[in-house]
Amino acid sequence: MDERTTIEQIAAHFTRAPSQRNAVFGCDAEIVEIGGELWGVSLDEFTPEEDRFTSDDPRVLGANLAVATLSDLLAARCAPRFFMQSLSLGRHTSSEFLDQLVSGVALVLNEAGCYLIGGDTGSAETWRFCGMAMGPVQGSEALTRVLPVVPQELWVTGRFGDANLACFRGELTPEFELRIDEARVVWEWATACIDTSGGLMDAVQTLEVLNPRIRFDIQATEIPLADGAEELEEADIPREAVLMGQGGEYEFLFAVPVTLPALAREKLSRAGAVPIGTASPGAGVFLHRRDGTTRHLKDPLPCPRAMDLDEYTHKVVDMSRDVWK
Repeated sequence: MDERTTIEQIAAHFTRAPSQRNAVFGCDAEIVEIGGELWGVSLDEFTPEEDRFTSDDPRVLGANLAVATLSDLLAARCAPRFFMQSLSLGRHTSSEFLDQLVSGVALVLNEAGCYLIGGDTGSAETWRFCGMAMGPVQGSEALTRVLPVVPQELWVTGRFGDANLACFRGELTPEFELRIDEARVVWEWATACIDTSGGLMDAVQTLEVLNPRIRFDIQATEIPLADGAEELEEADIPREAVLMGQGGEYEFLFAVPVTLPALAREKLSRAGAVPIGTASPGAGVFLHRRDGTTRHLKDPLPCPRAMDLDEYTHKVVDMSRDVWK
């Protein structure tokens, strides 16, 4: 069962809180009114089986777990303030491993101005981590995943596909960037935002589902790919395959008005953001390939929860060849 179906089945049993402002899937964080203020709340669980985060460097693992947890708040225009964690470790985990892991978490929280206020510990066959973060919405409303039905530009921060590329190669998970400085610039101008916790194409397809009256046009030549992605083509795999896997980079995909002032474009560019396409009235996701042709992306991406890693990797590669070549 894929994640969306699972969440829909669970949510069907519960009444939404009267103070909750977002619909299911409508925002990266849950937006709730507390004491007359809007706050974002986010909860994420991570396991090596599903997320494929390597633990050879526990400091990087801890930092990545914190970045991945806070990213949902940042995408929703929320400033992280409080953090809780539930951490389970194997019976033979060393004190040094634990110390390095939590030091990685602490470094990211310090950078974000966010405070650990408690949590829980347990034991498991291997590590398991659940992070909860909350913080106030900056401004009068949160950023959601719902776009206005008017022409928009699609922009992104960072580079894409490094986690998927590492998984393809059997390498260590790269260290993710906490995009808090970039987020503050995005908050000024974005009309909608989603993080790429499941990879870029997963984020685009999520926006498509939530915005059935919007057509998304993505320009392959404009997407900043991770270093080394082009080397996949030596194995007859299109470099864009790193966009199709659901290993995330925790970057932002966001929409801005086509009438964005030149000063705003300059500020976004200085923050490292680049335009990669458009959103306009219509329907569907259309990929404009490097050879100048266009492909309508109709099928959902392979789901890593539904199969083992080898089968999943083969399906991602096969779909990438079909879509991008």
